[in-house]
Amino acid sequence: MREIALDTNVFLLFLVGRVSPDGIAHNRRLQKFTPSDYELLCRLIAPFDRIVVTPGCLTETTNLLDHDRLSREAYFPELKTLIHLTDVIREEYIPSSRATEEQSFMWLGITDATYVDLARRGIPVVTADFGLYQQVASCCEQSVNFDALRLN
Repeated sequence: MREIALDTNVFLLFLVGRVSPDGIAHNRRLQKFTPSDYELLCRLIAPFDRIVVTPGCLTETTNLLDHDRLSREAYFPELKTLIHLTDVIREEYIPSSRATEEQSFMWLGITDATYVDLARRGIPVVTADFGLYQQVASCCEQSVNFDALRLN
């Protein structure tokens, strides 16, 4: 099974875009993205069988969603659906003790260090964070700098 991992900001784009591509412009955490970026992301992940996320990514995603009533009503049900669609999303638990063993933990933090761990195991990571991209690309050449891709 071919898998690809989405880091938090890219997964947030995926989630909001699934509900409504127009909602991307209304989420303050996604200001640099457009509905066209969501479409590009969908084309990028289409050849893969499943998306991999970590518990840290899911936690950060809920924290980055605008927490007004309308956002919760729109996005939380879709997030719940995605989490339960195990043929679409696989949540990979990586213990914090293991993540802290990654050298990059010292400047990336735990959540991003878990993505370095995934890349070490050959799972390409899509990220809009250049610092994280540098680390995952050194472990898995198929990893993608989403900002560079979308700006070309």
